Amino acid sequence: MRSKFAVVLSILLFLIMITFIQFGSFPNGTIPVNTGTPGSPGITQSLFTIYLLPFEIVTFLLVAAMLGAMYLGERGENR
Repeated sequence: MRSKFAVVLSILLFLIMITFIQFGSFPNGTIPVNTGTPGSPGITQSLFTIYLLPFEIVTFLLVAAMLGAMYLGERGENR
């Protein structure tokens, strides 16, 4: 019973969240990118243009390391 209630509640909250994000924050369908102040290049502009591939590689490696740490931690508890 609780499981079904949790699933229905999570789906309802997800739909509400998507509705608010889609129609509230980005009315024209685009996500604004902060380019920094006029005197300095924005870090987001650099990350999404010049350093996109290294950024994605580092992200993948961090996720893989986190999953590996979770696996090793779980394996140690069973002994």
